[in-house]
Amino acid sequence: MGSKMSEARPCGVYRTGRALRAGEMEIPAGSLVYFHNHSVQGPPIVLLPDANTNNRWSYTSGGWLVEDPAFIEAMVSLKGEGFYALNRRLQVGKDEFVAERSLVQLGYNRSADTILFVAKPEGNGFNFPDRGLRFDAPDVQEILEPVNFTIPAAAGAEQRTLH
Repeated sequence: MGSKMSEARPCGVYRTGRALRAGEMEIPAGSLVYFHNHSVQGPPIVLLPDANTNNRWSYTSGGWLVEDPAFIEAMVSLKGEGFYALNRRLQVGKDEFVAERSLVQLGYNRSADTILFVAKPEGNGFNFPDRGLRFDAPDVQEILEPVNFTIPAAAGAEQRTLH
């Protein structure tokens, strides 16, 4: 069974606050990971980002067992990748802003920096660029509000459940 600390942390996307003992080279501090507070073996497990498609990560099928409570305690919780609206105007340059209520796609790089991809109207829909606005600190996530719609998976698209 996982420890009380690991069970208290929900499964999801995190930035590591310290290197994983016995995996310092693969999972240093400041890494994007998907944390599961359980595993087949019992202890919690972290998965590394594997491939990024359409600004969304898929994670490795194998991971690193976490038996260090200090590693779990130092993790910084991040919002799940997906679509959000800004609840206030966002300044991105000296005289450049993204308007309040703008639709954005939230993503990350391997260093767990927050990346916002601002929707651009295109034809009868929206396009999200493959380059976005990068923020070192996750504080910008405080102005993100989930949007209430579902986008059906493309025909033949592989669905992977991370939990």
